Amino acid sequence: MTTRVMLDIETLGIEPGAAILSIGACTFDTDGVGETVEVSVDLESCQARGLKIDADTLQWWLTQDEAARDVLTGGAALPTALSELRHFLDTNDYDELWANSPKFDMAHLEAAYDALDWPTPWEYWRLRDVRTVQALPGAVELEHEGTAHDALDDAVHQARAVAATLRALEDT
Repeated sequence: MTTRVMLDIETLGIEPGAAILSIGACTFDTDGVGETVEVSVDLESCQARGLKIDADTLQWWLTQDEAARDVLTGGAALPTALSELRHFLDTNDYDELWANSPKFDMAHLEAAYDALDWPTPWEYWRLRDVRTVQALPGAVELEHEGTAHDALDDAVHQARAVAATLRALEDT
């Protein structure tokens, strides 16, 4: 069976090199979601490593629900957060690393790893895109559970939707 990891991040900018607010990830397969990890990231530690805060994105965050805005304060230092993600990936011997858009999530994380002069903990050929699966005929749409723009809640939602679609494809 293929082992998959779904990844989602929240940031303070849309361009790689933006400060990362939080990282959420979960393992999943066609039977559902498994292990999870979530880590909030301290903004000052991002800025100290040269990651930027975009004013428009910060203003957008200030319009979100209180539960989503909680990510704007506190958190682990950037090196600790990226170490936790690396540890999660290393201990879950995954075959595929998914994101709603690897062009966004992985690019931001790659910029953060670069800011620390650390290697990226994945190979490009493992990356998969949720949007491609969502565009397939018969893709399963599920109601979002949890808080929108919460990295772990979003990762779990995306994993559940991809798993349901892949399961439906296997049954055809």
